[in-house]
Amino acid sequence: MVLKFDEFLRSVSISKDSSYTILLGAGCSISSDIQSAYDCIWEWKKIIYKSNNPNVKEWIENYKNPKVQDVIQTWLDNQGNYIAVNDEDEYSFYAKKCFPIDENRRQYFQKICANKKPAIGYRMLPLLVKQGMLDSVWTTNFDDLTNIACINDGVQGIDISLETVNRINERTQNKNELPIIKLHGDFKYGDLKNTSSELQQQDETLRNKLIEYLSDKNLIILGYSGRDKSLMETLKQAYSKKGAGILFWCGYGDVINKSVSELLKHVNEHGRKGYYVSTDGFDNTLVNLTKLVVEENFELKEQLKKLKSIVELEDTRPFELGVERKNKVLKSNLYPVEFPKEVLVFEATIPEQPWRTIKDRILQDAAISAIPYKQDIWAFGTAENVQNKFSDLIQGNLQRKPLNKIKIYHSGIQFLLLSTICKVFRELYALQTNFKDKVWNENKYDTIHNLKVFHALKFGLEKIEGKYYLALNPDFHIAETGISKEIKQQIGLTFFHKIWNKHFNDYLNDWREQLFTKSSYEFPSNSGTGFTFKIKKNPIFTDVCDLNNQYSNSHNVPDYMVKMKGVQFKETGLLFSTKHGQERVSDIHPMRGLLNNKPYDTGLSKMLPDTINLGVICPKEDAKKLHDFLNKQNQEISKNNPKDNYIIDFKGFYKTYGLSLNIPATTSQNWTTVNNPIAKSAKEIVHEIKRNICDAINNQCSIGSQKIVVIYIPRRWDNYLGYRDETESFDLHDYVKAFCAEKGVTSQIIREKTILDSSLDCQINWWLSLSYFVKSFRTPWVIDNTDKTTAFAGIGYSVNSKEDDKGHIVLGCSHIYSSNGEGLKYKLSKINDNIKWINKKPHLSYDDAYEFGKNVINLFYESMNDLPKRVVVHKRTFYTEEEKRGILDSLLDNKNIENVDLIEINFENNIRYVSSKIRNGKAEIDGFSVSRGTCIQLNGHEALLYAHGVVPSVQNPRFNFYPGGRYIPKPLRIIKHYGGGNIEQIMNEILGLTKMNWNSLNMYSQLPATISSSIEIARIGKLIENTEKIQYDYRYFI
Repeated sequence: MVLKFDEFLRSVSISKDSSYTILLGAGCSISSDIQSAYDCIWEWKKIIYKSNNPNVKEWIENYKNPKVQDVIQTWLDNQGNYIAVNDEDEYSFYAKKCFPIDENRRQYFQKICANKKPAIGYRMLPLLVKQGMLDSVWTTNFDDLTNIACINDGVQGIDISLETVNRINERTQNKNELPIIKLHGDFKYGDLKNTSSELQQQDETLRNKLIEYLSDKNLIILGYSGRDKSLMETLKQAYSKKGAGILFWCGYGDVINKSVSELLKHVNEHGRKGYYVSTDGFDNTLVNLTKLVVEENFELKEQLKKLKSIVELEDTRPFELGVERKNKVLKSNLYPVEFPKEVLVFEATIPEQPWRTIKDRILQDAAISAIPYKQDIWAFGTAENVQNKFSDLIQGNLQRKPLNKIKIYHSGIQFLLLSTICKVFRELYALQTNFKDKVWNENKYDTIHNLKVFHALKFGLEKIEGKYYLALNPDFHIAETGISKEIKQQIGLTFFHKIWNKHFNDYLNDWREQLFTKSSYEFPSNSGTGFTFKIKKNPIFTDVCDLNNQYSNSHNVPDYMVKMKGVQFKETGLLFSTKHGQERVSDIHPMRGLLNNKPYDTGLSKMLPDTINLGVICPKEDAKKLHDFLNKQNQEISKNNPKDNYIIDFKGFYKTYGLSLNIPATTSQNWTTVNNPIAKSAKEIVHEIKRNICDAINNQCSIGSQKIVVIYIPRRWDNYLGYRDETESFDLHDYVKAFCAEKGVTSQIIREKTILDSSLDCQINWWLSLSYFVKSFRTPWVIDNTDKTTAFAGIGYSVNSKEDDKGHIVLGCSHIYSSNGEGLKYKLSKINDNIKWINKKPHLSYDDAYEFGKNVINLFYESMNDLPKRVVVHKRTFYTEEEKRGILDSLLDNKNIENVDLIEINFENNIRYVSSKIRNGKAEIDGFSVSRGTCIQLNGHEALLYAHGVVPSVQNPRFNFYPGGRYIPKPLRIIKHYGGGNIEQIMNEILGLTKMNWNSLNMYSQLPATISSSIEIARIGKLIENTEKIQYDYRYFI
């Protein structure tokens, strides 16, 4: 009875020469900006509520929000004269209750249908008509979208309603004609059928025509819920008779409602064939179906391409930072550099492994640097040395090629330049080098983990506004080889830990004074080749306007050294509810905001219980220890250090959230004991632990009411939480999260090392309290001062294999956020078409990018009462032309969406800044690092943004605090690939979204929630057995 989506597509495609008819419901018109039947019901309920409660606040307009719906439904239920929620007669009941006069009902539908344009799904129908597959369209809708789509594409739509039913089959149908039968009437003419009595009196002739029609035609049903009893009864009658036509009921998602299930059962019991098909909605279904059906028709294929492609990739509005004053100056690690004007080039017989061949010959040769480039070899060195070194490969003569428009981001060109610089400094100053991008001095070292760790300098290249820069960064080199990855990480943490702002500056100054003793460096030295690198001795600076400071400050850094400008934005505020729940109040600090106020959704969660229940899974011998730890949630816990600049004393769960937290007794049925493993091999132990935990989760799910399942992991299991070998990998945390998501239960994993860390007692209990609150489907805070017409989407990927760069993608994740940063639904979906791999990173085909855009629209509409006017998409990889076109064509096809910004967000690897104070007109290096919120424009499409950095202390806002306290902050590199959003808007949005990670009570995360959540969800989501057409609340995975 259930057919997979791809099976449905193949079935229709192979039988496209048969005759098909399509039945369209209200869900088909959503993307054309016409409400679904479900939304009409809730709008009618809202209108009734609002007219009876005239002083209600503006939040009532967001009637698609479940919490707003709870308020409305509670009021309706208390009146005693409204039918129950989700009653099958809701539509007809509320249509008449809201507008008792039939003319008013007609006016309502005229209002929501007027001046609407058909979205892409409707525009597919004329192509199916031309292909000869589609015979007619039957619809319960009042709108004219099908006819408009036909007119626009050269097909004659024939409107047939209750008054003109005799038009059906009255003459032979032309190939370019499409009968459009409106089962419930047309708002432009005559009466509508929408109340219970009207629907029951459906025209007998029309019913008989439909029954007759379906005897030999396949029927595809889209966007229809099955709530019209008269129509469902007609379909049952039609499929009670003998016939060849197949019924395909295309629903949205996997859940089959009762009336549809009964119909399909009836169809199959009467010798006919009927299937339920889970889809991603009308638009995606029709686009994918049409693509297959017209595949062999070149003309229709080209029409399909044109219909989908609606966007011209015009020039993106450039960033323009409007800084009128300065009160800070930042010092960079970028030193202006000029490269040689020429390079030696010769055609060569390139071997199978060109890089290995060339590196084996010249890597450690002090007089030659070379790379393979296309069919040539490029080299620096004397012509004689190059000739001798590559005599067996050279074809033709060596030539000098001008080195113009140097592609420093090309890995080969970058290697050539940096390896040559390393060789220059090695010979001049007796340094050691990796011959790639790093030098070190064997006389300067620390002993870390009993290993000799040399002070090193790492080089990078940057191009900003047409100028080239050499980036210098501290690094280390371990003398001993064969050191494990874990030890290297520990050494790195120790080495970098205290290289703070001033120390970073001193470290680079020491190297600068040693290396930059000359203005130019020839390679090889004194060879007369003319291959000269010119490096300035001073770095460039950036003037910054701190918006928290209304004054201007001049400084003594020369103007010629100040190459860029920046701004420090104010810290993003978070919105909470006042104590009584009627108003909103803002605070930049999440802990303080919760303690001084109430969670954001206070007053909007009336249907949720006032107690949050925990279920616990724990080994028997750890029960008392865990129970004592969990009970700390109902105690006050002081922070370990009274002078801590961020943490606030934990006051207990009830005082913080205004809700009770129910922790079960160890003897309760909500406390499940799990056995220790008894298997012998490590891999068997891992899977035994997995099975024991999953059995316990099943037990918890079978008992009592909604709860959050707490899973305790003792230290003795620490070596059995996962494995990775040549054939497979396994992670217990990810597996359990995916298992719980499929069960529809939120979970919290607590490890023994967490409960033993008494020094972090306060922080840990803060973190757990937020986790329990959020995982009970509540909202602690949202972003303040946001544009209500904007919404956000993040793209994440889960790649099958890290070792093989051609490893296929398991699935992609689209995660959407509302205008105030509240995480809404996300969707997992397998990537259908070929993946483009660029620099070992995956990129979507046009069709998959197009489908992503449609998924975003569907998710937005389901989570909000309206579609946004502007959509911002965040991802970690750059946007290819195919990705841009696919996303933009699908999003901008919806007439509500006016603007789209496509933003790439990554950590910046090369560029660093140190902060300074201006005292009496003189810039002095500060003890603190760069402030969070600092933005530095690089060019018209790129900027650096410090999402991590110094913030105001919670003790005293005039004092500074650097969260984490390690090294210096790494900025994000923000690249706008498309869109009209200005730099202030885009950067402030990203800063706001770094405060929307509800899995943490930190002041912020280093990445916006759009990025971090999508990556995490995609990683865990690949373990979910059925990822097709499924949407999840993201709380299941945090």
